[in-house]
Amino acid sequence: MIEYPGLKVKRPRGREGAHPMDRDDRRDRLIRSTAAVAGPTLVSRVLGYVRDLLQAYYLGTGHAADAFTIAYTIPNLFRRLTGEGAMTPAFVPTFTGLRRSGDKARLWAFGNAFFWDLALIMAVVTGLGIVFAPGLVKVIAYGFGEVAGKWPLTVFMTRVMFPYLFFITLAALASGMLNTFGRFFVPASTPILFNLAVIAAVVGWAASAREPALVFAVGVVVGGVLQLALQVPFLWKEGLRFTFAPAFRDPDVRRVGRLMLPGIFGASVYQVNFALSRMIASGLEKGSTSALYYASRIEELTLGLFSIALAAALLPAFSEQVAARDIGEMKRTLGFSLKLSALVSFPAAAGLMALNVPIIRTLFERGHFDRGSTDLAGSCLLFFAIGLPFVSGVKVVAPAFFSLKDTRTPVAIGVAVMAANVAVSLALMGSLRVGGLALSLSLAQILNFVLLFVWLERKVGPTGTGTWAASAAKAAAAATVMGVLLRLAWPALGIDGAAFAVRAAALAGAIAAGLGVYIGLLRLVSPADLKSVLGLLKRAASREAP
Repeated sequence: MIEYPGLKVKRPRGREGAHPMDRDDRRDRLIRSTAAVAGPTLVSRVLGYVRDLLQAYYLGTGHAADAFTIAYTIPNLFRRLTGEGAMTPAFVPTFTGLRRSGDKARLWAFGNAFFWDLALIMAVVTGLGIVFAPGLVKVIAYGFGEVAGKWPLTVFMTRVMFPYLFFITLAALASGMLNTFGRFFVPASTPILFNLAVIAAVVGWAASAREPALVFAVGVVVGGVLQLALQVPFLWKEGLRFTFAPAFRDPDVRRVGRLMLPGIFGASVYQVNFALSRMIASGLEKGSTSALYYASRIEELTLGLFSIALAAALLPAFSEQVAARDIGEMKRTLGFSLKLSALVSFPAAAGLMALNVPIIRTLFERGHFDRGSTDLAGSCLLFFAIGLPFVSGVKVVAPAFFSLKDTRTPVAIGVAVMAANVAVSLALMGSLRVGGLALSLSLAQILNFVLLFVWLERKVGPTGTGTWAASAAKAAAAATVMGVLLRLAWPALGIDGAAFAVRAAALAGAIAAGLGVYIGLLRLVSPADLKSVLGLLKRAASREAP
């Protein structure tokens, strides 16, 4: 037996130095699973931009925009804590282990019991959220009480949107089940329906509504219902019959519950920190809360193209490897994923830093979203970009802890990171205002990644840091040169006051040119990495998706 702290694993016969073709197959499957998520995620992010564009047009960064942002943040924060944050990381490894046992009757008895247990719990939480909405708003948006009409509007919209929490948490559970069976495309497509629901509501009723923000709120709830409804037929096909049979005393349900309790904070450090930043921003000048929101949407768009898709594929992959007691393969998958993440996220971060204001101006500046709104959101985007590679890295490292059924370590680290974020936010907000809050979030994510990675190596042993770190350093150097060139070149175009079509075309051209420069530089400083990634993508594209 080989012992790692907190885990005992058996060395599988013949696995020492797995055959390169076996590793290629696993990496190909990981890439295909990532692609299955990335495709619909890209469509969702594009529709999300349309949704945000409508929000910017109708609400701008005024009082109604701030009210909607906070009202949406509250149930969404609970969703992050109870859904993807705590439930999915605790549920998927347990569900994967039962699936490997081959006992389908037991697998779906557990899945059905957990579904109804979670439904009952979330019904109670939703009801309490509606009742205690005034207190929640007072805590999270303490500065709103000083503006006439802003606080009651926020409370009302919070109550309207709280049922979204019920449906989206069950949708997250459904996604976890389907991902375990290798179904990634359908769960990744559910946000498309969410965005379409909001867009349809706004296009249909916002122009004639007395308060357009309420139309957005109703669209959010309808979108949550659709996200769950889309996945129900696919779960039925796999074997879940949705027979009402809650079983809180089921041993596997209780095991997941014990894992969830500490994981409530550990898996959602970024979301909790972001909520704290919005709370602090509510005491700054008008538009600060919504400026954070718009900038974060651009960051999430960038992350969604690869990092979020990779993270969705990694948890089932890690869980499968741990269930097979193959920690060596898990560490190889981790190192490979960190290398991929660095190669993608560093140029994305450099591009956002170089073109932060042109991006915000081109995407949002119209209607009630004016030049002042652009300046606020642009400063936030600049500072968010600094932490983007590390947010991406956390999405790779965190699933490794969850696959090992360790939700306590991320919690301990998360508490330290949250404390640091609050302290740094208060120190920077005086001079940098809302931009200081964005910078603090990025610094917190750098700390989060470093601590998680160090503790993971203490848990499972060396993970080949030198290999992926060298690739990351080369990617960072190439991305820096690319970013500097973009920053210098954009003002020379002199098109800030041009028509939208001209600015959009110029922005697309600048991004394409920057990507070309980055690939060219990477070919010079790290040809082996570029060749291996391109070869991997070619092989994965030539085979059927899982």
